Amino acid sequence: MNYSKYFVIFIINLLISIFFLYNITQLALKWVDIYTKHGSYVIVPNLRYLTLSQSISILKKLGLKYDIDTSHYDPNLKKNQIISFSPEAGGYVKEGRHIYLKVNYQSQNTTFLPNIINKNKFIAMKLLHANHIPVKEIRFINDLTKDTVLKVFYKNKSIQSGYRFPYIQEGITLIIGKGYEKNNLVVPNVIGMSLHTATLTLKKKLFRVINFYYDHPIIDPDRNAKVYRQNPSPGEIQDKNKSIELWLTSKELLDNLIKIEEKDIDQKIEEKDIDQKIEEKDMIPTN
Repeated sequence: MNYSKYFVIFIINLLISIFFLYNITQLALKWVDIYTKHGSYVIVPNLRYLTLSQSISILKKLGLKYDIDTSHYDPNLKKNQIISFSPEAGGYVKEGRHIYLKVNYQSQNTTFLPNIINKNKFIAMKLLHANHIPVKEIRFINDLTKDTVLKVFYKNKSIQSGYRFPYIQEGITLIIGKGYEKNNLVVPNVIGMSLHTATLTLKKKLFRVINFYYDHPIIDPDRNAKVYRQNPSPGEIQDKNKSIELWLTSKELLDNLIKIEEKDIDQKIEEKDIDQKIEEKDMIPTN
Protein backbone atom coordinates (compact mmCIF):
# COMPACT_ATOMS: atom_id res chain seq x y z
CA MET A 1 0.00 0.00 0.00
CA ASN A 2 1.35 3.42 -1.03
CA TYR A 3 1.28 5.48 2.20
CA SER A 4 3.35 8.28 0.75
CA LYS A 5 0.47 9.27 -1.57
CA TYR A 6 -1.91 9.65 1.36
CA PHE A 7 0.71 11.54 3.37
CA VAL A 8 1.18 14.07 0.55
CA ILE A 9 -2.59 14.55 0.28
CA PHE A 10 -2.78 15.08 4.06
CA ILE A 11 -0.02 17.71 3.95
CA ILE A 12 -1.70 19.55 1.07
CA ASN A 13 -5.08 19.61 2.89
CA LEU A 14 -3.35 20.81 6.07
CA LEU A 15 -1.65 23.67 4.22
CA ILE A 16 -4.92 24.67 2.54
CA SER A 17 -6.69 24.68 5.95
CA ILE A 18 -3.95 26.81 7.49
CA PHE A 19 -4.16 29.25 4.54
CA PHE A 20 -7.94 29.66 4.88
CA LEU A 21 -7.74 29.94 8.69
CA TYR A 22 -5.08 32.66 8.41
CA ASN A 23 -7.16 34.71 5.98
CA ILE A 24 -10.30 34.34 8.06
CA THR A 25 -8.38 35.49 11.17
CA GLN A 26 -7.02 38.55 9.35
CA LEU A 27 -10.48 39.50 8.12
CA ALA A 28 -11.90 39.11 11.63
CA LEU A 29 -9.19 41.34 13.12
CA LYS A 30 -9.79 44.04 10.50
CA TRP A 31 -13.52 43.90 11.23
CA VAL A 32 -12.88 44.29 14.98
CA ASP A 33 -10.57 47.28 14.32
CA ILE A 34 -13.22 48.93 12.17
CA TYR A 35 -16.01 48.21 14.66
CA THR A 36 -14.10 49.45 17.72
CA LYS A 37 -12.24 52.22 15.82
CA HIS A 38 -8.98 50.92 17.28
CA GLY A 39 -6.27 53.61 17.30
CA SER A 40 -8.75 56.43 16.55
CA TYR A 41 -8.67 58.82 19.51
CA VAL A 42 -9.91 62.37 20.09
CA ILE A 43 -8.68 64.89 22.67
CA VAL A 44 -11.55 66.17 24.84
CA PRO A 45 -11.81 69.96 24.36
CA ASN A 46 -12.31 72.47 27.19
CA LEU A 47 -16.03 73.25 27.17
CA ARG A 48 -16.28 75.02 30.54
CA TYR A 49 -18.23 78.31 30.40
CA LEU A 50 -19.12 77.79 26.71
CA THR A 51 -22.79 77.81 25.77
CA LEU A 52 -24.62 74.55 25.16
CA SER A 53 -24.96 75.25 21.42
CA GLN A 54 -21.24 76.02 21.09
CA SER A 55 -20.33 72.83 22.93
CA ILE A 56 -22.61 70.65 20.81
CA SER A 57 -21.15 72.13 17.60
CA ILE A 58 -17.57 71.38 18.75
CA LEU A 59 -18.42 67.83 19.84
CA LYS A 60 -20.14 67.04 16.53
CA LYS A 61 -17.10 68.22 14.56
CA LEU A 62 -14.89 65.90 16.64
CA GLY A 63 -17.21 62.94 16.15
CA LEU A 64 -18.24 62.82 19.80
CA LYS A 65 -21.71 62.29 21.22
CA TYR A 66 -23.14 64.05 24.29
CA ASP A 67 -25.54 63.68 27.20
CA ILE A 68 -27.05 66.77 28.84
CA ASP A 69 -27.77 67.25 32.55
CA THR A 70 -30.05 70.23 33.28
CA SER A 71 -30.66 69.56 36.97
CA HIS A 72 -28.15 72.17 38.21
CA TYR A 73 -28.13 75.94 38.50
CA ASP A 74 -25.34 78.40 39.33
CA PRO A 75 -26.50 82.02 39.82
CA ASN A 76 -23.00 83.27 38.90
CA LEU A 77 -23.24 81.82 35.36
CA LYS A 78 -25.48 82.65 32.44
CA LYS A 79 -28.27 80.37 31.34
CA ASN A 80 -27.14 77.37 29.23
CA GLN A 81 -23.46 77.82 30.11
CA ILE A 82 -21.50 74.64 30.77
CA ILE A 83 -20.87 74.22 34.51
CA SER A 84 -18.70 71.11 34.14
CA PHE A 85 -18.23 68.11 31.87
CA SER A 86 -16.84 64.57 31.93
CA PRO A 87 -14.34 63.21 30.86
CA GLU A 88 -12.13 66.20 31.68
CA ALA A 89 -10.45 68.42 29.08
CA GLY A 90 -7.23 67.02 27.61
CA GLY A 91 -8.20 63.38 28.03
CA TYR A 92 -8.09 60.89 25.13
CA VAL A 93 -11.36 59.21 24.13
CA LYS A 94 -12.48 57.18 21.14
CA GLU A 95 -14.65 58.70 18.44
CA GLY A 96 -18.32 58.27 19.24
CA ARG A 97 -17.72 58.50 23.00
CA HIS A 98 -20.41 60.22 25.06
CA ILE A 99 -19.40 63.46 26.82
CA TYR A 100 -21.57 64.31 29.84
CA LEU A 101 -22.44 68.02 29.98
CA LYS A 102 -23.68 69.67 33.17
CA VAL A 103 -25.58 72.74 31.94
CA ASN A 104 -26.62 75.82 33.89
CA TYR A 105 -30.37 75.72 33.55
CA GLN A 106 -33.29 77.47 35.20
CA SER A 107 -36.79 76.31 34.38
CA GLN A 108 -39.69 78.73 34.26
CA ASN A 109 -41.21 77.18 37.38
CA THR A 110 -37.99 77.14 39.41
CA THR A 111 -36.63 80.07 41.42
CA PHE A 112 -33.12 80.31 42.83
CA LEU A 113 -31.71 82.72 45.39
CA PRO A 114 -29.41 85.20 43.61
CA ASN A 115 -26.05 86.18 45.06
CA ILE A 116 -27.07 88.87 47.58
CA ILE A 117 -24.78 88.03 50.52
CA ASN A 118 -22.47 90.97 51.36
CA LYS A 119 -24.35 93.20 48.93
CA ASN A 120 -25.98 96.53 49.73
CA LYS A 121 -29.61 96.12 50.81
CA PHE A 122 -30.94 98.21 47.90
CA ILE A 123 -29.13 96.10 45.30
CA ALA A 124 -30.27 92.95 47.10
CA MET A 125 -33.92 94.06 47.05
CA LYS A 126 -33.71 94.75 43.28
CA LEU A 127 -32.28 91.29 42.63
CA LEU A 128 -34.95 89.66 44.77
CA HIS A 129 -37.71 91.61 43.04
CA ALA A 130 -36.34 90.64 39.60
CA ASN A 131 -36.46 86.97 40.64
CA HIS A 132 -39.94 87.28 42.18
CA ILE A 133 -38.74 86.30 45.67
CA PRO A 134 -40.86 87.87 48.43
CA VAL A 135 -39.28 89.24 51.62
CA LYS A 136 -41.20 88.34 54.76
CA GLU A 137 -39.05 90.13 57.33
CA ILE A 138 -35.93 92.30 57.62
CA ARG A 139 -33.87 92.19 60.81
CA PHE A 140 -31.14 94.72 61.59
CA ILE A 141 -28.23 93.77 63.84
CA ASN A 142 -25.12 95.56 65.07
CA ASP A 143 -22.31 95.01 62.58
CA LEU A 144 -19.47 97.07 61.14
CA THR A 145 -20.86 96.62 57.60
CA LYS A 146 -23.84 98.95 57.59
CA ASP A 147 -26.78 98.31 55.18
CA THR A 148 -25.20 95.05 54.00
CA VAL A 149 -26.99 91.69 53.71
CA LEU A 150 -25.24 89.34 56.16
CA LYS A 151 -27.49 86.26 56.11
CA VAL A 152 -30.67 84.96 54.48
CA PHE A 153 -33.14 82.66 56.24
CA TYR A 154 -35.93 80.57 54.74
CA LYS A 155 -38.23 78.62 57.03
CA ASN A 156 -35.88 79.40 59.94
CA LYS A 157 -32.88 77.88 58.14
CA SER A 158 -29.89 79.77 56.78
CA ILE A 159 -29.62 79.47 52.97
CA GLN A 160 -26.90 80.39 50.49
CA SER A 161 -26.84 81.75 46.94
CA GLY A 162 -28.23 79.23 44.45
CA TYR A 163 -30.78 77.79 46.88
CA ARG A 164 -33.69 76.34 44.91
CA PHE A 165 -37.09 77.43 46.18
CA PRO A 166 -40.21 75.28 45.82
CA TYR A 167 -42.86 76.32 43.29
CA ILE A 168 -45.03 77.82 46.03
CA GLN A 169 -42.69 79.65 48.37
CA GLU A 170 -42.88 81.62 51.59
CA GLY A 171 -41.09 84.91 52.10
CA ILE A 172 -37.46 85.04 53.17
CA THR A 173 -35.87 86.83 56.14
CA LEU A 174 -32.93 89.17 55.56
CA ILE A 175 -30.32 89.86 58.24
CA ILE A 176 -28.81 93.29 57.56
CA GLY A 177 -26.07 95.15 59.40
CA LYS A 178 -26.97 98.51 60.88
CA GLY A 179 -23.51 99.54 62.02
CA TYR A 180 -22.87 100.55 65.60
CA GLU A 181 -24.35 103.42 67.51
CA LYS A 182 -22.24 106.53 67.63
CA ASN A 183 -20.89 105.91 71.15
CA ASN A 184 -20.43 102.13 70.79
CA LEU A 185 -16.83 101.07 70.16
CA VAL A 186 -14.80 97.85 70.02
CA VAL A 187 -12.77 97.28 73.20
CA PRO A 188 -9.06 96.75 72.45
CA ASN A 189 -6.90 94.05 74.07
CA VAL A 190 -4.67 95.59 76.78
CA ILE A 191 -3.84 92.40 78.72
CA GLY A 192 -0.11 92.17 79.41
CA MET A 193 0.41 95.93 79.06
CA SER A 194 1.62 98.29 81.77
CA LEU A 195 -0.97 100.60 83.30
CA HIS A 196 0.45 103.58 81.42
CA THR A 197 0.41 101.79 78.03
CA ALA A 198 -3.04 100.29 78.62
CA THR A 199 -4.52 103.67 79.61
CA LEU A 200 -2.96 105.36 76.60
CA THR A 201 -4.29 102.64 74.26
CA LEU A 202 -7.82 102.95 75.62
CA LYS A 203 -7.82 106.75 75.43
CA LYS A 204 -6.70 106.60 71.81
CA LYS A 205 -9.81 104.49 71.19
CA LEU A 206 -11.87 107.29 72.87
CA PHE A 207 -12.59 105.40 76.10
CA ARG A 208 -12.36 107.96 78.88
CA VAL A 209 -13.51 106.22 82.09
CA ILE A 210 -10.85 103.74 83.20
CA ASN A 211 -10.90 102.05 86.60
CA PHE A 212 -8.01 99.89 87.74
CA TYR A 213 -7.36 97.63 90.71
CA TYR A 214 -4.25 95.99 92.23
CA ASP A 215 -4.48 92.47 93.56
CA HIS A 216 -1.82 93.39 96.19
CA PRO A 217 0.37 96.40 96.99
CA ILE A 218 3.01 96.93 94.30
CA ILE A 219 6.18 98.98 94.57
CA ASP A 220 6.50 101.37 91.61
CA PRO A 221 3.27 100.25 89.85
CA ASP A 222 4.01 102.34 86.75
CA ARG A 223 6.97 100.06 85.96
CA ASN A 224 6.22 96.73 87.60
CA ALA A 225 2.43 96.35 87.25
CA LYS A 226 0.84 94.54 84.30
CA VAL A 227 -2.80 94.10 83.28
CA TYR A 228 -3.87 90.46 83.65
CA ARG A 229 -7.66 90.87 83.32
CA GLN A 230 -10.04 93.41 81.79
CA ASN A 231 -13.77 94.01 81.60
CA PRO A 232 -15.31 94.13 79.02
CA SER A 233 -13.22 91.45 77.30
CA PRO A 234 -11.23 92.30 74.15
CA GLY A 235 -13.40 92.57 71.04
CA GLU A 236 -16.65 93.31 72.87
CA ILE A 237 -18.75 96.40 72.12
CA GLN A 238 -18.89 99.05 74.82
CA ASP A 239 -20.29 102.55 75.15
CA LYS A 240 -17.28 104.87 75.22
CA ASN A 241 -18.84 106.76 78.16
CA LYS A 242 -18.97 103.61 80.32
CA SER A 243 -16.03 102.46 82.39
CA ILE A 244 -13.34 100.00 81.41
CA GLU A 245 -12.07 98.01 84.39
CA LEU A 246 -8.51 96.74 84.62
CA TRP A 247 -6.92 94.36 87.15
CA LEU A 248 -3.17 94.58 87.64
CA THR A 249 -0.54 92.43 89.22
CA SER A 250 3.24 92.54 89.41
CA LYS A 251 5.24 91.61 86.37
CA GLU A 252 6.85 88.72 88.24
CA LEU A 253 3.49 87.21 89.23
CA LEU A 254 2.15 87.64 85.71
CA ASP A 255 5.19 85.87 84.27
CA ASN A 256 4.69 83.05 86.79
CA LEU A 257 1.01 82.76 85.83
CA ILE A 258 1.98 82.53 82.17
CA LYS A 259 4.59 79.84 82.93
CA ILE A 260 2.09 77.86 85.01
CA GLU A 261 -0.49 78.10 82.21
CA GLU A 262 2.05 76.99 79.60
CA LYS A 263 3.12 74.10 81.86
CA ASP A 264 -0.52 73.02 82.26
CA ILE A 265 -0.99 73.10 78.50
CA ASP A 266 2.17 71.01 77.92
CA GLN A 267 1.04 68.53 80.57
CA LYS A 268 -2.39 68.17 78.95
CA ILE A 269 -0.78 67.58 75.56
CA GLU A 270 1.55 64.96 77.08
CA GLU A 271 -1.37 63.21 78.81
CA LYS A 272 -3.32 63.22 75.57
CA ASP A 273 -0.38 61.64 73.71
CA ILE A 274 -0.07 58.94 76.39
CA ASP A 275 -3.82 58.18 76.20
CA GLN A 276 -3.60 57.98 72.42
CA LYS A 277 -0.66 55.55 72.59
CA ILE A 278 -2.57 53.37 75.06
CA GLU A 279 -5.60 53.34 72.75
CA GLU A 280 -3.42 52.41 69.77
CA LYS A 281 -1.80 49.62 71.80
CA ASP A 282 -5.22 48.26 72.81
CA MET A 283 -6.28 48.22 69.17
CA ILE A 284 -3.33 45.99 68.14
CA PRO A 285 -4.63 42.39 67.98
CA THR A 286 -2.83 39.84 70.15
CA ASN A 287 -1.96 36.33 68.93
